[in-house]
Amino acid sequence: MVDVSVTASVKVQGGPTMPLGASLAPDSYTFASSSLEAAGGADEVEVPLLPDGGTVALLALRATTSGGSGQGSAATVTVTPSHGTTSGDPIVVDGTLLVANPHVLAALVADGPRGLTVKNDGPDPVAVDVLVCLDTP
Repeated sequence: MVDVSVTASVKVQGGPTMPLGASLAPDSYTFASSSLEAAGGADEVEVPLLPDGGTVALLALRATTSGGSGQGSAATVTVTPSHGTTSGDPIVVDGTLLVANPHVLAALVADGPRGLTVKNDGPDPVAVDVLVCLDTP
């Protein structure tokens, strides 16, 4: 079992601040880093999340320009979740995506995501990091 903490805060200037957080104890996690060329080149990658069985409990994605993973500026990518031959709707991600709720993740594609296709939409090369926490039945 793995201990995972998620902490964030949403602050509206002149308005409320809402602290958010979650503690997860998934069975395992996977981490993948990929480099994508500028749009029109080798600008797409398939990222497997888990085999049949199990549940994705957390999905974190960071896309940055090629200044190095986490070192460049936010990049725009299109993420398409899949489960076998079924694909969910594409999601445009500007820099980061964090979903720490298995019920929301299950709604992205029938029976929950088992993989992602990540496509670079921009004119610059992009580094993409994907962290996924997994629970088994």
